[in-house]
Amino acid sequence: MMQIGKHSLFLLAFICLLSGASPLSAETRTLVIEGVEDGDTLLARLNGRPERLQLAGIDAPEDTDNAKLKRDIKVTGLEARTLLALGRDATAHLRSLVQKGDRLSVSGNLSRRDRYGRIPVVAADQAGRSINEAMVKDGYAVVTRFDSIAPELKARLEALESKAIADQRGLWGKSRGAAMAWSGRQH
Repeated sequence: MMQIGKHSLFLLAFICLLSGASPLSAETRTLVIEGVEDGDTLLARLNGRPERLQLAGIDAPEDTDNAKLKRDIKVTGLEARTLLALGRDATAHLRSLVQKGDRLSVSGNLSRRDRYGRIPVVAADQAGRSINEAMVKDGYAVVTRFDSIAPELKARLEALESKAIADQRGLWGKSRGAAMAWSGRQH
């Protein structure tokens, strides 16, 4: 199996710093992925414990009936089945990028948790490709409005999102109206 090079680790550390993690709390680790929970959450072991890793700075539609789905239904006026279909597509795309057993380099404050108990990270594959950016670039996730990420990372993600919408990639091409309603984007 190919090892992650020094260049990729430097890039991940740099992205981590740009993402708002302080140098004292920023950490980069190579983890073996145990699965994909949904379109913005990976499963892995960290320090011997199973953990949920949130792809920092991005949000994907829900693929299961939960409190966030119920909020999305209220806000968008869309039916659950429409939103769940978007979520299933996003989850399937993340599974096409990351499979069980893959080794990813993750960077972030690995002791911090979001409101759902997940650890926010920037994840990269062994070629150095950011999984966070790939989900947005491919049109299966949007830039979250609520994460505190570094302005540079947010700007990169926003540029990728705008291009994905304009090029009708992913959800923006398959289910544009529903994706626009879910995301609140006006393009």
